[in-house]
Amino acid sequence: MALVLQSSSTDSSWWVFTLPAFLGSEVLADHSLLVVSLFIASISAVLIAWALSSGGPAWANGRSHRGATQIPGPRGIPLFGSIFSLARGLPHRTLAKLSKSNRATQLMAFSIGSTPAVVSSEPGVAKEILTHPNFTDRPLKRSARELMFARAIGFAPSGTYWRMLRRIASTHLFAPRRIAAHEPGRQFDCSTMLSGIESEMASTSSVKLRNHLQGAALNNIMGSVFGKRYNLSEENADAEVLKKMVREGFALLGAFNWSDHLSWLPKMFDPSRVEKRCADLVPRVRKLVSEIIDEHRKSLEGCERQLGDNGDFVDVLLSLEGEEKLSEDDMVAVLWVCLLFYLSIQIMAYVDSSLSNALYRFYPFTCNIGRLNPNLVNCQKPETLYPSTVL
Repeated sequence: MALVLQSSSTDSSWWVFTLPAFLGSEVLADHSLLVVSLFIASISAVLIAWALSSGGPAWANGRSHRGATQIPGPRGIPLFGSIFSLARGLPHRTLAKLSKSNRATQLMAFSIGSTPAVVSSEPGVAKEILTHPNFTDRPLKRSARELMFARAIGFAPSGTYWRMLRRIASTHLFAPRRIAAHEPGRQFDCSTMLSGIESEMASTSSVKLRNHLQGAALNNIMGSVFGKRYNLSEENADAEVLKKMVREGFALLGAFNWSDHLSWLPKMFDPSRVEKRCADLVPRVRKLVSEIIDEHRKSLEGCERQLGDNGDFVDVLLSLEGEEKLSEDDMVAVLWVCLLFYLSIQIMAYVDSSLSNALYRFYPFTCNIGRLNPNLVNCQKPETLYPSTVL
């Protein structure tokens, strides 16, 4: 597993103050010569720091020497580190090869541009990293910050606010009694999905299961979180708009963004157009979620309704008082993350089917990979640690 570390420390530039003593005031008066001298000095400093640092440029200034033993790792390329190595092929296999070649399977330091990172191939070390307080905060990606996720559970800094969100989610969204109370809704979604599959099979003699699974997942999330469901048996413009928004948000959040690791790149060029795409998406998300919140707020006005376990999550957030009461911006961020659950369910199903297909030639009579390896059944256990996923 690979964990990314970020630091706010800056390189010292004390050597600039020694230039007048070495070069003289006459030389400094020549601006062209001064620019060339500063450029050469900067390049030299970067190359020296890169050559002396194990792990690449992000581990300069002795960062990899702070412990009793130096952390080994590849130096990569000056300024870029190992970012180009990870851009080719599958990153986890590339990291495994780098760890073996550097004899650093226990812990290896490497650089992704200006971002220091470590990777461990041993479960014991990985578990210690996940449970250590020094790793409680997850680096905030640029796309996550632009998409308002800084105030959501997955990227909020570990502290009072994050613990409050975790408590709200575990009490009001994932509590066993609430899950049981929403069972009729899930049964209805399954029945609707099966009816749609039967109708398509009767009319075309073939079925595209993905569309039906997507619709069931979407209505499941919308019903338990927002209290509304779509009629997907016919064309529904609102549902299609929502699906496009969720796909775009998930793509922006999950895609590799060069500007996260090369801080100087966005000032010159934004190859993924992250800023523009986020600027286009956020107003639409805010408008959609704010309208749903306003609808629920109006329905609660003037009536003293007892909130039951079968109520939706928006009503729960609006009913919170005291320290747990969230601002509207925070509610928009939390509910927007809940919408991404819909696509996460699809991706997990795709991963499961892909693993099953890949393992079928070795275990042709295995229909459930969880029965092949009991550890796969407990794959969600690490998600209770911080940081992990959106929840």
